Parts: sequence; structure tokens; C-alpha cells
Amino acid sequence: MQDYRVHRLASVSEAHIQELADLLTDCVEGGASVSFMQPLGMDKALAFWRGVADGVACGERALMVAEDDTGILGTVQLVLAQPDNQPHRADVSKMLVRRRARRRGLGEALMRHAEQVARDCGKWLLVLDTASPDAERLYQRQGWQRVGVVPDFALMPDGALCDTTFYYRKLEPLALDNPVWNALGGNGLDGGSGSGTHAAMALRNGLAARYPRDVSPLAGLREPSAQAFEDLRAMVETDEEVWLLTPSPLALPPEWEVVRARYIDQMVYTGPHPVQAGPHAWPLLALGADDVPEMIALAAETRPGPFVRKTITMGRYLGVRAAGGSLAAMSGTRMALDGYTEISAVCTSPEARGAGHARALMQSLMAQIQASGKTPFLHVKTENGAKQVYEKLGFAVRREICFSVIRRVA
Repeated sequence: MQDYRVHRLASVSEAHIQELADLLTDCVEGGASVSFMQPLGMDKALAFWRGVADGVACGERALMVAEDDTGILGTVQLVLAQPDNQPHRADVSKMLVRRRARRRGLGEALMRHAEQVARDCGKWLLVLDTASPDAERLYQRQGWQRVGVVPDFALMPDGALCDTTFYYRKLEPLALDNPVWNALGGNGLDGGSGSGTHAAMALRNGLAARYPRDVSPLAGLREPSAQAFEDLRAMVETDEEVWLLTPSPLALPPEWEVVRARYIDQMVYTGPHPVQAGPHAWPLLALGADDVPEMIALAAETRPGPFVRKTITMGRYLGVRAAGGSLAAMSGTRMALDGYTEISAVCTSPEARGAGHARALMQSLMAQIQASGKTPFLHVKTENGAKQVYEKLGFAVRREICFSVIRRVA
């Protein structure tokens, strides 16, 4: 049983820096070749981690830690800031585990989490180097590809020359880059192995898929090609609008026109596991078919996104009722795909704001998503004030994604 947790630090406190400096000195004393020589003074170790903290603060690095009740046991970093012609790449750096905590799977857990964070940051090529045979065995088990050895590349902490082995790993394209297509079955729609949770409700035609009109206006394309738009056109009535989420803006054939298009933020939960949900003074109620008229009315009042008669069938929805019985707040799960489930329809009536309803509803949904083995994600306008709430809950921007409303005109 795993008796520690692995998570990304959104910020690095002075207490974290002290623990990480102690971890670094422990590893260097144990002979780890991690750029430092013996003896490593605490001042130098602290200065190193303060530099890392600055990199985390400005988004140049991602820092993951493994910890238990005694404190930080291990860490690994992703160097996200790369040259302009390498935006897809990150370096894995400073994978450290305390000597007393080894043989407990921390290294494997840290590397798995680093890969997930890399995906969430839009990175799909990872590079690292090591002078440790034990680390090499770990990387090879996890599918890293060995490039080769540079002899006498560095010094061990005791001053002896050592060889260094370089590895790389290509991560598979992430379903979140094309979320609607993948939620509706992804490449399984054309004979592949897609397994989107909503495949059973998908309306499908070649390179296009959409939800039924009374569920959602969302539609997805395997690729933004002329054939994909023609396949979508066969499922859309003249003058009907559909909504798409794509990695970049769309170039439309003449049979379509843009109603509106803009970039929005796609955010992924990167905080602690499990989610720490606090108590809430109001009961969180499961919403069902009888609640739909009130849910549609609340969504119309607060405009969190499309909510129609059968949107409730996309996932699980929770709500809070005011003292008089009216629906005061709600939120639910919408798109579900391999590894991820979206939180959507986060809305609170104006008179009920300030009571923490949205936070409580989201934390409950986040905990349920984690319990199912998936990671929560969501979409939000960059300027929306709710984004600050999501960040406090542990969400981080993964990437900008293009939101387009298009209309069939012919």
C-alpha cells in the first residue's frame, strides 16, 4: 500500500525550500551525481532551491514532490522553458529520493506524475540524463528510449569521472487537445480503439461526431479537413449552430460561417490527491430529471454555457437549494474521456453568491472524479473572475484552446 502522496507544488514556500535542501544534501552525501560536489553546504543547497522556486513562480519549471507525514521524501522537476523552436519539449531534472525512503516505489511514482504534468503543460517530448544504473533500470521499465553514453561527462560527488547516459520519451498525443471528438469515441468512430464515455450517445458520420441537439450543441472533428466539415454538414440543419473546441482556429469551407470564435483556457487539476474537501453548511443534493426546468433557468440566468433538456444525461449534477427551496447553485460533469472528466455548469444565482457553494460543489465532484481514477479538467474564459477560484482549488492552465460557434449556411 502506498503510504505517501505525489503532487505538483503550485508555489514553493520557505518550509519547502528547507526540506528540499535537506533532501539534496542527503542525496549528495550518498553519492548521487546531481551537479554538486561533496561536501555540499546548506547555504549552497538553499540557494539552489530558491532559484528553483523562482522558476516555478514564473512558470519556467514544474516541481513535483512525494511526501508523507514526516515531510518531503523525493522530488523531480520539469524544465518547461525551452527555445522558441522546441515548445513541445521539456527536460526532466533532479529526480531525488531520500536514502531512507528508497525501495518504496517513489521514483516510479514521481516519474509517472512528471509525465502527466508534462502532458498537462502541452509537452510531448521529454529528455533526461543519468549516471545511475538503478535510475537507468527504472527509466527503461517505464518505456524511455536510450540514446547513448557520453564518457567522462561529469564528476561524481567525490571527484571521480563518470559516464552519463541520455534518454528520451515521446508521450502519445493527449485526448484533451481534441476533447469533444475524443469524448464522443475518438478514433474509435472510424474503426480505431477510441473509448470515450459518451460514444453511446454520439451521432457519427465519418470524420465528424456530435451530441444530439437536445443534449448539447458540442461537435467534434477528427481533423479540420474539408471532408470532416462535409461529414459534419450532413448532421447539421441549415442555419443550425454547433460548438467546437479545437487546438487552433478553423478555416471554414463556404458552406459554414463563424458566429463567434476566441481562445479560452483549458485547466487541469494538478493539486493534492485526494482532493481535500472541507465541510459545507448547506447539503449538496443530487439533481435529476425533475430538477431540469430549474437547472435550465439557472443556467439561462448565469450563462455558464449551454444547458438544454437532456444535458443532465452527460454526467452527474449536484446542487444547493436555498432556504425557500429554489435552486441556488449547481455544477456537474460533462465530457468524459480516457483519464479525464470535465467539470461544467458551475453557476450560482446572484443572491446566493459568497456562501462558498461553487467551491463545495466542485470539491465534491473533483473527489468523485479522482475516486473513478480520472483527473478533473474544465474550460473557462481567461478574463472570468471564477478562474481565480479554480486556481485556488488546484487547477492550472494546461493550454489555450480555440472555442468556435459555427453556423451551416448552405
